[in-house]
Amino acid sequence: MSREDFKRLLGERVLFLDGAYGTEFFKRRLVGSKEPIELLNINNPEAVLQLQSEYVQAGVDFLLTNTFSANRHKLASLRCEEHFEEINVKAVELARKAAEQGKKPVFVLGDISSTGGLVKPLGDLDSRYVYNIFKEQAKVLFEAGVDGFIIETMSDIKELKLAYLAIRDVAPDVPLLVSMTFEETGVSVTGTSVENYVALFNELDVDAIGANCTLTPDKMLDILKRLAKYSVKPIFIEPNAGKPTLTPDGKLVYKTTPEEFGLYVQDYAELGANIIGGCCGTGPEHIAYMVELIGQRRPRVRNVEKLNVLTDRTHMVNVSPFLIIGERINASGKKKLHEHIRMFNLEPVLKLAKEQEEEGAQVIDVNFGIEATLGDEHFRTVIQELDRYVSPPVSFDIQNDEFLDVALFEYPGRPLINSSKANKRQLDKKVELLKRYGGMLVVLAMDNEIPESAEERYRLGKWAVEYLEFAGISRERVFVDPLVMPFGAKKDFKVTLNTIEMLSKEGIQTIIGLSNFSFGLPDREALNASFLAMALDRGLTAAILNTKEYATMKVLSGMKMLKFAQDLTVKVESNQNDLVSFLLRGSVKDAEAFCFSFLETMGPLGVIQEIVTDAMEKIGQLYAQNKIFLPHLILAAETIKPVLTKLLDLVGNVNSVKLGKVLLATVEGDIHDIGKRIVATVLESNGFEVVDIGKDVPAEKILEAVKNYKPDIVGLSAMMTTTVLNVGKVVKTLREAKINIPIIAGGASMNEELAQRFGCHYARDAQEAVKVCKRLMEHAIRYERSE
Repeated sequence: MSREDFKRLLGERVLFLDGAYGTEFFKRRLVGSKEPIELLNINNPEAVLQLQSEYVQAGVDFLLTNTFSANRHKLASLRCEEHFEEINVKAVELARKAAEQGKKPVFVLGDISSTGGLVKPLGDLDSRYVYNIFKEQAKVLFEAGVDGFIIETMSDIKELKLAYLAIRDVAPDVPLLVSMTFEETGVSVTGTSVENYVALFNELDVDAIGANCTLTPDKMLDILKRLAKYSVKPIFIEPNAGKPTLTPDGKLVYKTTPEEFGLYVQDYAELGANIIGGCCGTGPEHIAYMVELIGQRRPRVRNVEKLNVLTDRTHMVNVSPFLIIGERINASGKKKLHEHIRMFNLEPVLKLAKEQEEEGAQVIDVNFGIEATLGDEHFRTVIQELDRYVSPPVSFDIQNDEFLDVALFEYPGRPLINSSKANKRQLDKKVELLKRYGGMLVVLAMDNEIPESAEERYRLGKWAVEYLEFAGISRERVFVDPLVMPFGAKKDFKVTLNTIEMLSKEGIQTIIGLSNFSFGLPDREALNASFLAMALDRGLTAAILNTKEYATMKVLSGMKMLKFAQDLTVKVESNQNDLVSFLLRGSVKDAEAFCFSFLETMGPLGVIQEIVTDAMEKIGQLYAQNKIFLPHLILAAETIKPVLTKLLDLVGNVNSVKLGKVLLATVEGDIHDIGKRIVATVLESNGFEVVDIGKDVPAEKILEAVKNYKPDIVGLSAMMTTTVLNVGKVVKTLREAKINIPIIAGGASMNEELAQRFGCHYARDAQEAVKVCKRLMEHAIRYERSE
């Protein structure tokens, strides 16, 4: 299927994806909890063909291959790596055979999903390794004959981007659909909002943008509304059929009927969904009812709002009406900073990033200095660390295109590339990078030499913008730098101002490096602030500047109030005497100094029980209120750990300080480790001792570990519907062994109803797990005292 055919079909009517595979096979008792459903491709191909044939008969337009968990990394975790190629090839063969049974053309999409782990910096998987994992699977599926690809159920935008790059490098000319999974808040578990996601993939080379899994049909409505509002690409949606429940005879079922599902499907079509399908719990009966209900309805035309923003994993900043870019991570001419980077001592870089964010920078410009002394790993590591420390979006001031490619490969958002000269050779290379990674570009109004006149700079800047437009890069994605010359060099600053004005009249965005103006002169703040005011009056739309300059930032705030009728300066509330602030900044040194300042009056035990506990509770509240996200939560937890360790060393009896011991495990058959690792980190930072015995752990091994480690609480994770029954098995195994300690369970497939049926407690997320554990330990202490 060509991409043109796909586009044409999308314009004719609403199209249909198939429904779930795992939950259907599980419902039909074709798989247990110990083997991946993808093994059915070779062990029971008739069952796979039967289900796919039912979906075809239901009226789907697209049939997914049964390869959701069939990347090599995941199969290795499930001990099925030796079947990697056979599983994927057979999956395409079966889907093709089923597709041929349809009364209308049915197209086969190669289904690709997560590795099950977290990519650096949130986890330990290397980006290049993950890219190669996806590329290998895409190559096998493509050569086996798929018509296109779908990447689905991704919670990490960085992993999704790596999968996208891998597939496009294998198959640039086939349709590619991408999908993330979101919580009810419209934010993924790793902190990416629907808008952040759409802003990046709007300009990447995909054919449709969607969301799937996690949410029920009613909860998916808000996600679809946000997709419909901002996506310039066709959109699709795949909700779950409600929440899983347990029948009296032990079967796991989803309660949402085809008729109930259909009620929301009509809303999806009205909101502008181009493609509709189903995720966990949906079967052929849901798809058939949906197809009959929607029929040949033409897709609704949407009014899309432009997302002119720069993003990282969690931040999104509007480019208009004025963009503030912090300049101080600039190792050019700063030998000490350059040496820190060269030696991988990134604490000064991260400190500068946080300082500038707090001072009002919306974007952080990063200049590595003398790049000839650095290697790929320097650029890779700096971007990973900035991501880990959740800094604002990044402006990449990298001159070597190979190093720039490395940095952009690692970056989980829509960046700014700074910069290119106005000549074809440099612009062509930047176009290549912009098309591959998305983002915006700064173009210098010069070729080999800086023009003396405003007219010549204007001509070069305008030519560059038009050249980029012809290459497919819209002018909204371009800033032109009219070049600020040092005032002390006796250059006429009006040339720059006139260039700004001329470009602004053409609707071209402009940006300046403000500090160049006062270079080598005294009283720099006054000069910078004055020139910035004049430039703003001529139409300037962005500046790279020193946010530490009080006068400059005040004048900027005042000019924006006058020019745009509002104060748009970014303000970050921060209390330098607050432990919460230090933890969210990732500053171990400041956090330690703050905590240790109370030792004389409170003692180490008092500091732990009052200062540290209070700070972590406040951070938990911020997370629950969606004021911070998972990366912030992890950063705070990692920052407090070494401080807590030192405080504990000062306490005589460490065990008397620990709130309790929690043993964690992901149940048998499930190799998803993300949620459990997050819970472990947050529990430890809140004063619990954690014993993590891993993933895919049988009930008998958990029993053995409980006897060995003697925990106060057992925590279980179950991500997959096919493995959630193993939570009940663990509870039963422990109870039959006369072990009655509290058991908590969580994960995407768990809910309160299932927990009650299994006889355990339920925790929706890491922060709730902390609350439940604290409540259980308080109850245990009261019980012991009453004895």
